[in-house]
Amino acid sequence: MRFVENAVFQNQDAIVERLEASKEFGLVSDYLLSWTGSAGQLAAKVAVWGNGTTTEDVLFRYVADLLKGFVPEQHISIVGD
Repeated sequence: MRFVENAVFQNQDAIVERLEASKEFGLVSDYLLSWTGSAGQLAAKVAVWGNGTTTEDVLFRYVADLLKGFVPEQHISIVGD
């Protein structure tokens, strides 16, 4: 169990680091990171709020590319204003 938890937390750090950088650049105003699944098979889910000037399609593609390998595209959602 500890191995799974460590792997999840390593991914969490990488995800948060990327999203925080996006906030600093002004592309993302806020985000919510959560996890779905059962123990040993958790997958990250991310909800992202944009900056109000970038379209949802462009923001989705940016976030999907940014988090590739960490968050499946189907677990990324862009929250409108």
